[in-house]
Amino acid sequence: SSRSNSVSSRGSIGSVGDHAAMSGFADRVKEYHRTLRPKRGDELSMQQVAMFFGGLYAVIHLLQYFDLWTLLILASIGYVLYRQAQNAMQMVSSSGGEDAPVQGSSGAKAKTKAAKGKVHKS
Repeated sequence: SSRSNSVSSRGSIGSVGDHAAMSGFADRVKEYHRTLRPKRGDELSMQQVAMFFGGLYAVIHLLQYFDLWTLLILASIGYVLYRQAQNAMQMVSSSGGEDAPVQGSSGAKAKTKAAKGKVHKS
């Protein structure tokens, strides 16, 4: 009898703690959901609607030539290649100003080494 009381008391203590943790989690989920909800009067632009229907038309048109799985694989490969090209262009544009002094200083070091080599040969 005393053992069943200790089990029930531990169960109730654990459930109170679990309930408090779950209510905190539920509050965070509700707040997150509220912030993601569109505001009143927020409508799609004409460009968004046109892009959606253009993409839908393109997918339906391409389904005439490819099955769905092939189209998904090609779209995934295309996305990866697009991201690689985008990252490469970003690296080139961001390091464009930084590469010039580095190359100039390495070129100057090469010239001094060549000059030292000539001096030693003489």
